[in-house]
Amino acid sequence: MNMDTFAFAVLVLCVGALGLAIVYEASRMTATSSRKALVRRKLDALTADLATLGRQIEDAQAESAARQESIDRLTAERGRLTSLIASVKASKVALVHEIGDAQSGTQRYESELRTVPDFARLDPRRMLFARVIWERRNIARIWADTPDAAAAMLQRAFSARNGVLSSRPETIPLIPAGNGANDGVRPVSP
Repeated sequence: MNMDTFAFAVLVLCVGALGLAIVYEASRMTATSSRKALVRRKLDALTADLATLGRQIEDAQAESAARQESIDRLTAERGRLTSLIASVKASKVALVHEIGDAQSGTQRYESELRTVPDFARLDPRRMLFARVIWERRNIARIWADTPDAAAAMLQRAFSARNGVLSSRPETIPLIPAGNGANDGVRPVSP
């Protein structure tokens, strides 16, 4: 009987150990399952965040492309306007105001005309010409004997009272006209 008791005790111990092992494995598997579920929820949340970030990146890229297109269009327009401004500045189009008699044999002088700083507030009755002509380059061509006489003639014709300022008259040299058969002279164009 001793042997039977010992065998029974060993059997009970084995069954107890097996039960404990099963309980331990079951609890470990439960803990692993719950960890796995937690990790899966975190992974799902991260996947959702990643999808949201992906959409935000796509939206930002679309907006960036639209802005770049707008910048390119504005840059092209700026280049066109810059070249247009340069061509207008480079053009020789100017309004020339003749003062004096070109046939009198006197010296030719030229002066740049521009408007006074408060030209926009000037009474239209005091203006010599319409405002629109002052949007172009204006030159006064004066025929006089001396620079002082040219300046006096220029001051009588265009004054600050009328909204016009002038540069100091400069002498414009004369060159022979034609092919040499004519003894006349003509002014050098600026």
